[in-house]
Amino acid sequence: MTDYIVISSRARLARNLSGVKFPSKITPDEVVVVERAALTAAKKVFDAAFYRISDLNDADLEYLVEGHFISKHLLESPYAALILSKDKRMSVMLQEEDHIRSQYILPGLSLEECFAAVKEYDEMLRGETYLAYDKQLGYLTACPTNVGTGLRASVMMFLPALSMSGGIGELENELKNASLTIRGALGEGSKAEGYRYQISNAISLGVTEDRILNRVESAAKRIKEIEWNTLETHYERDRLRIEDSVMRSDAILRSARILTQDELESLIVYEKIGVILGLIGAGGVNLDELTLLCKSSSLMRLVGRDSNIDEKRAETVRKAITQKEE
Repeated sequence: MTDYIVISSRARLARNLSGVKFPSKITPDEVVVVERAALTAAKKVFDAAFYRISDLNDADLEYLVEGHFISKHLLESPYAALILSKDKRMSVMLQEEDHIRSQYILPGLSLEECFAAVKEYDEMLRGETYLAYDKQLGYLTACPTNVGTGLRASVMMFLPALSMSGGIGELENELKNASLTIRGALGEGSKAEGYRYQISNAISLGVTEDRILNRVESAAKRIKEIEWNTLETHYERDRLRIEDSVMRSDAILRSARILTQDELESLIVYEKIGVILGLIGAGGVNLDELTLLCKSSSLMRLVGRDSNIDEKRAETVRKAITQKEE
């Protein structure tokens, strides 16, 4: 069964070229140097496609942000670019806060595998250029919180019970004491859409990569247990209301002819709760992937702007839920 509490894992490395100004002050000639090194290294590791952000349309950019391939901050850079693997697991942002930010994302709790993938790319990158590095501090980055290993390890989690019970504030304080942080679905400053939160390390200075990975993974496992126990407690106390919400959501998703993006986000919450509690079948459909596929930006890329997106969303969901039942 798909683990809807632990949605996905990500490992990201922040790197800068030695002797090259940070993106906020970089020159066009220096941009070329960064792009050449980053792309050459990428082609040695994966099937790489290069995109200049200024060449992409709004729907494509929204899709890339919502899919966590790029950050919103990258859109502000005049020299922004992206290197993306064919399977879309690996993405490399160029000229965001740092020259190069490589990341790898996998479903479930897979931090070790994600880190192994970005480390392989990082080793190729170090073979192509000199990186900004200090023997005492480690890798030098634009943001002080990334100085050191430059590693940000994060786990995306679905935490409806903790959110509804008001437990997120207490969790935030507990994580802070462990040098960890909790953020919304799209990172710093974002909201927890669909009760999705990112758990990640807050610092990378004075701590090893293995220690960072272990801290985040241990926290994710503990939070999963807390979320499950909280959800079970809510279910025992309010069984009828929760079952009603789950069954109503499931019925609408199976029969709706028009669905807005906000409606889908709301209904999918209880669909996932129903699967977690064993009230409805899991099937072979990943509801998180379905939600991403049915975002307006994704649907417009498939069927065009002139189509009725809300109608197409409902049709896509109906087919998926029917498949889940089979």
